[in-house]
Amino acid sequence: MKKVENIFRFNTKADNVPSAVLAYIGDAVLELVFRLKFAGNYRVSTIHEKVKEWTSKHGQAQMLDAIWDHLMEGERKIVKRAMNSKAAKRYGNDPLYRKSTGFEALVGYLFLKRNFQRIQHLLAVMDVEGVRKEDTRRGSQKQCSD
Repeated sequence: MKKVENIFRFNTKADNVPSAVLAYIGDAVLELVFRLKFAGNYRVSTIHEKVKEWTSKHGQAQMLDAIWDHLMEGERKIVKRAMNSKAAKRYGNDPLYRKSTGFEALVGYLFLKRNFQRIQHLLAVMDVEGVRKEDTRRGSQKQCSD
């Protein structure tokens, strides 16, 4: 009988994956993380609304701003590469969309590297339940720079 842990076995090398694919994977990881975070005693519609706050471009841009000073240089390079990718510029030069793409790519990269503790650490910087809906809608104009 195969081990249950094998469901998350994959041979993909994170360093060889394009930014758009890293962001796609990161989006799925974040969606699952936040669905599980809010699964408690909520109805599905409530879970959906809470998850949407965090997985929207506004929520993800805010998370990137919050963790920026905690990122290592290599992680910042991954974010910047994704923010400057063709996929991130799909909706023009929308800084929130570009930041959310960068954040998703970082999470996707860390997931493929199996660095689950680092994902957990970076997400712990944000108090998921402590941010109100209106806070995530303000939009973040802070620039990600060194």
